Amino acid sequence: MRFGVYVPSYGSYGDPRVLRDLAVEAERAGWDGFFIYDVLGPLDDEPPPVADPWVVLSAIAQATTTIALGPMVVPLPRRRPWKLALEAGTLQQLSGGRLILGVGAGVPVDYTNYGESADRLGSRLDESAGLLRRLLAGGVVEHESEHYRVSGVPFAPIDVPVWASGFWPRRTPVRAARDANGLFPQIRDPEHDFRLPTPEELVRIRADFVAAGGRADGDIAIWSPRTEPAAARVGEYAAAGVTWWFSDGSTVTPEQLGKRIAAGPPAVA
Repeated sequence: MRFGVYVPSYGSYGDPRVLRDLAVEAERAGWDGFFIYDVLGPLDDEPPPVADPWVVLSAIAQATTTIALGPMVVPLPRRRPWKLALEAGTLQQLSGGRLILGVGAGVPVDYTNYGESADRLGSRLDESAGLLRRLLAGGVVEHESEHYRVSGVPFAPIDVPVWASGFWPRRTPVRAARDANGLFPQIRDPEHDFRLPTPEELVRIRADFVAAGGRADGDIAIWSPRTEPAAARVGEYAAAGVTWWFSDGSTVTPEQLGKRIAAGPPAVA
């Protein structure tokens, strides 16, 4: 089991220096990863500013040496896959291979607030994820389908682990899961808060992921604002296939999160 820190990119976390310093402290305290929201505007009635995750992650890559890092998750349908491939490849080189790229559909307001359609996000996500993988694999890419057209584009190959993300329970296949290296599943309870999947639910979640083309040995990351990683529960979640457990920063201030980070991840025998 590896332990990461998962933070918003807006409000009190909208200062890139705050995020950089928290990541440096997380590495110093023995955490394994530091992951940042990718949104265009604040969520949950928080105020601006909003920090661009790619600029922040570049600063973190330069200020750290061992901790994994990445956006969690990139709303792929609002990005040009070739631009994202260029950014991801550059950051992977800059970080020395520490980038993990989470991809998903994103929130509708990140489209509609800017005059873009939020229709057919699932179809757009699937196609863009497949094209992104081809671009990262390198060579000359030719692609023409419903949403994207690429012709004669040469890319250098670079290895970037890609994780899919989505909500459960599902009525459709897991989007962007084909050939994905991992999964970041999310569950909302009746109070519209996020909660941890149970170990029993994770059996079905992994099965859905693999059935949609995800790697059977892929990573599974869990997270909830209400439940922090705990050594006493690591065994049951590890047995269910969980490989990452994130500590959440969305319900605490950066100062409070800094104290939690400084205490280190759970001590697991």
